[in-house]
Amino acid sequence: MISKEEVQILLNKLETSVADELESQQLDFKQWITRSFDDNIKLMLKMAVCMANGGGGSVIFGVADKVKGRSNAILGVPKEVDTALLQKRIYEKTDPHLTPVFEDITVLEGSTRLLLMNVFPGMPPYTTTDGSATIRQGKDCIPYTGSLRRKMMDTSSQLDFTAEIIHEDWQNLFSHSAMERVREIMSRERVDESLLTLSDEDLLRSIGALKGDFFTKGSLLLVGKPEAISKFIPQYKWSFRKMISDTDYSHRDDGTHAIPVALYELERYIAVDNPMVTVESGLVHPEFSTYPTIALREALLNAFGHRDYRMNGTIMLKQYKDKLILTNPGEFVGGITPKNILHHPPVARNNHLMDLLDRLKLVNRSNLGVSRIFRSLLIEGKEPPIYREVGSNVELTFISSPLNKDFKNLINHLSHENNHIDVDHLLILQYLIRHEEIDTSIAAEVAQRSMEQARELLSKMQNEFNLLESIGRGKGRYFTLSRTAYELLKGELQYERQQILDKEAVKIRILSILKTDRSLTNKEIRKLTGMNQKQVQRLIKELEPDGVKIVGKGAGTKYIYSP
Repeated sequence: MISKEEVQILLNKLETSVADELESQQLDFKQWITRSFDDNIKLMLKMAVCMANGGGGSVIFGVADKVKGRSNAILGVPKEVDTALLQKRIYEKTDPHLTPVFEDITVLEGSTRLLLMNVFPGMPPYTTTDGSATIRQGKDCIPYTGSLRRKMMDTSSQLDFTAEIIHEDWQNLFSHSAMERVREIMSRERVDESLLTLSDEDLLRSIGALKGDFFTKGSLLLVGKPEAISKFIPQYKWSFRKMISDTDYSHRDDGTHAIPVALYELERYIAVDNPMVTVESGLVHPEFSTYPTIALREALLNAFGHRDYRMNGTIMLKQYKDKLILTNPGEFVGGITPKNILHHPPVARNNHLMDLLDRLKLVNRSNLGVSRIFRSLLIEGKEPPIYREVGSNVELTFISSPLNKDFKNLINHLSHENNHIDVDHLLILQYLIRHEEIDTSIAAEVAQRSMEQARELLSKMQNEFNLLESIGRGKGRYFTLSRTAYELLKGELQYERQQILDKEAVKIRILSILKTDRSLTNKEIRKLTGMNQKQVQRLIKELEPDGVKIVGKGAGTKYIYSP
């Protein structure tokens, strides 16, 4: 990306050159179109998509590109143009969303204002929302055709920012303290003992962190000095805030340390206010923290591993009284969304960095990290994590949930019965604790599974684990916690109370259907509720005070609402 200072130097060259001669793969000049604001939006959209697909770049608006002489070429941009509105319109009209950074540049000529638009690289292809796209090649934006897209996908490894080589002596960039943190993590994760006995250089060579005698940017992020990281990856930073409110904080820290050191610092800050609960269980008294260590570590490693290192920004961890919020620059890639992140095949923006982390056992490349985050929270009866895409950032929220001892008892009971509970089952159980009932469509959404998979999950939880009971049939079928589950979670009285609530729910459903000017037969109600013929008759008797009437006799009997 070009800076405002570099733009001023280029503008001086307009005295002897036309702007077109100063353009390059990463730089373009455009004149502001005076006839229509929407025409300028269309031009900016085209250039944002073009630059993003071409690896990122900068566009200077307000300069005619075929005219020589500063005073002739610099026409400017109207002073009333709102850059926040421009950014919003480009974000809304691109897919995936792009968020270019605009900066004002003051000049003496024309309207005295130019606009610099910096477009950071991401994971192409990018298009406008109507499906059109161009790509930067040399000085031109050419149509981004199918064959070009395929070629780019075939050479995607060449676009990995973390795989770029730094042509300086690696020993001048190397941090011994970062390497010690790496070895501590390796030892904790019980890696092959032979790796731990290697010298620093041999260990780095064995995992591919050294290319000849040079670091890659990925290895610099892993074991580099803070000043070296700031020099070669100036957009990298991590931050911590202990929040008092949404706008005020009591403590802050920022750094450019290598990832293992950053992890240590951030975990240390959280540990200061991460209360422990001790559960007495025979001779063993296990301790449980508000935010499980596994969930925190996996979340932080994912943030560092998947951050877009070509974007300005910081990996920000905010600790509130009732939650943790972790954000990292860079949108979801490869079709991952908050609604499918749990089971989506693994996709990496920074393949080289993730390979290094994987070989050192800091992460797992089989997409187990997200599952571990979910499981470590859910297994203790806590709220599941919440993923969001906010602008060009991924946001992860942990809710400060207390340990649910009864839920732990339920999981222990299932374990003793040799029933393996996975994350899908835990999500459904957690939903039922809070909402009392669940149907197939909600189960599919909660577990991020298909309808067919959700049906299989519910069936297994009912028939094999004895955790659920079904009510109704067909489309009206839903599930509640079984007596066994209730006794373990909430006690016998809670179960009896829920049975009463379930019956009242059935009454409300039947009454609601009848109030829509429909009639129902005994058979139809049996299908909806799972009751037998006599139970339906008793139910209708109980609904008579609410305006339900019996019409006809024998096989022709129907029930109607007639207040």
